[in-house]
Amino acid sequence: MSIFDRVRRIAKANINWLLDMAEPAENELDNKIKELEETIHEGRESAASYGATFRRLENELEALENQLAGLLVKAQTALKAGDEAAARAALTEKVKLAERIAQMQPGVEKGRKSYEMLRANIIKLQDQLKAAKLKHHDLVARKRAADAQKAFDEKFDKATSLSPEGVSFDRLEEDVLQSEAQVEINQEIRGDSLSDLELAEHSRQMQVDAELEALRAELDG
Repeated sequence: MSIFDRVRRIAKANINWLLDMAEPAENELDNKIKELEETIHEGRESAASYGATFRRLENELEALENQLAGLLVKAQTALKAGDEAAARAALTEKVKLAERIAQMQPGVEKGRKSYEMLRANIIKLQDQLKAAKLKHHDLVARKRAADAQKAFDEKFDKATSLSPEGVSFDRLEEDVLQSEAQVEINQEIRGDSLSDLELAEHSRQMQVDAELEALRAELDG
């Protein structure tokens, strides 16, 4: 199958049926994108090669048509000058050239149509490729969002499995309250009791007071 037929077949097939699906198979879409890219690449190369050949034939035909007009002028000039032989020779060459042009024109016209059709189909394939890539990008984004939501739901379900109302903090709160109560009791105990240094000082003062009372009694006696 020629690249012309392949491009025409794929462009005619259209992929709207695939793009219109809510969730087309990702591998199927990937294969279609790859096929479009390869066909467009080959089509561009063929269009460039064929276009160069077509342009050359078209330029050649234009040059022959200009030459044909020049032969007519040459024959007219020779006839006005009375040189019938030269006029006849120019017209003979003109007739032969006209036959050659007539043979070339159908091929050039066919080539022009084929080239234009190839370019039009390549443009159509490029539009399909763009739509396919956008669809693929959308599917990837939706898949990532779905995977993220699934992972979140799994973690949330695990976190809320302790209580139907949500995460249970009862045990943690109980531990905190117990710790706070212990701290409060320790502070009260430390506030009511004396340190070892304070107890020693208090003992010394009591001994001093006792000896002072004994001295007063001795002095009074």
